[in-house]
Amino acid sequence: MADNLIIGCGVVGLTTALELLRRGEGVTLVDAAEHEGMGTSFANGGLLTPSMSDPWNAPGVHRHLFEYLVSSSAALKIRLGALPSLMRWGPQFLLNSRVAPHRTATLANLELATYSLAAMRDLRERFGFAFEASDGGALKFFRTAAAFDAALAITEMIREHGIEARILDRTGAVAIEPCLAPVQGEIAGAIHYPGDASGDAYLFCREAARTIAELGGLFRYGQTVKGIEVRGGCVAGVRLADELVAADRVVVAAGVASPALAAKLGLSLAIKPVKGYSMTYTPDPTGPMPRLPVIDDGYHTAITPLGPRLRVAGTAEFAGHDLRLDPKRIANLGQLVKATYPQIADDAMLTTGKPWAGLRPTAADGRPYVGPGPVAGSWINSGHGHLGWTLAAGSARLLADLMSGVRPELDPAPYSPCR
Repeated sequence: MADNLIIGCGVVGLTTALELLRRGEGVTLVDAAEHEGMGTSFANGGLLTPSMSDPWNAPGVHRHLFEYLVSSSAALKIRLGALPSLMRWGPQFLLNSRVAPHRTATLANLELATYSLAAMRDLRERFGFAFEASDGGALKFFRTAAAFDAALAITEMIREHGIEARILDRTGAVAIEPCLAPVQGEIAGAIHYPGDASGDAYLFCREAARTIAELGGLFRYGQTVKGIEVRGGCVAGVRLADELVAADRVVVAAGVASPALAAKLGLSLAIKPVKGYSMTYTPDPTGPMPRLPVIDDGYHTAITPLGPRLRVAGTAEFAGHDLRLDPKRIANLGQLVKATYPQIADDAMLTTGKPWAGLRPTAADGRPYVGPGPVAGSWINSGHGHLGWTLAAGSARLLADLMSGVRPELDPAPYSPCR
């Protein structure tokens, strides 16, 4: 029998396993993929960004719903086929776009994100993880004065809660990131966040899985969990295709598969998949390379240097669980990287692009679910949306404290799965 069984081998499940193993707990991880990090952790934007703690359902999002339905280039796209699945979740998403709940979610995410970056640094130092990590901060730039002005309000709020943010004009933006010089005239303003970081989440998953195995953790790859077994009002394990794996405690950290698993426990998680795309390029090693991640806020897109590679990731698409690559969305990413770095993104670089899409598990109220489920022995760590990589280490530490009966360093109430 496993002491703790974790469903999911992405950044959230793996960091949870590391935290439990540090406390002397036994851990078994189960994943339908053939090895770790093959889901949403595989080729995400690489950002570790407390500065981006505000959920995507910003106040006023309802005014753009028609654009999201009809435009192929909109930052957020709603596929008609996904509308029936959004009938209950969509109104909750819009209800939480009001100023007060959006601010509440932003501050909750911000506290967890700040805590999480400290936890990630601790993991790097403790285990010597190498995953193309960079602590050089991130730069967000704006192509219109209106977008820049709108962002300043959020910036002032997060500044009040400890996030360093430097307001820059176009000259200051180019001083921080010289590769933006060719498009300097298109920059209305920028914000530099020195405390942000970046790294390759998939490489982290590989490092974490190796360490988990060295610490005695067990893996069951290629195994789909059919359900969570409950006996006598307590979790008894998980049901696979042809066996029951007994466990005292089960952690659901399965991304977009979490709601179906939690439903077996009588818990309704307001999580829907939001598809994001990425392209990973290999620029000419003798040419210029960006120093730090650059975020184009208007397109929900980031361009992140990861060692010798350059990853452009972003957009948000409601398309159910459909992981097919839309050529138009992929082409948009190529156009964006070329529009941002025309001296780097020549035709030769663009031919090296490797496309990918992943499903972000996005909660309707913009906050992750971290904590105990309604059945004794059940635990949830899911719904992190676009902040999964940012919040993973902190969410894992928070959950492991709760599971171990240790008083957490931050209030767990905003993330309660039963909220």
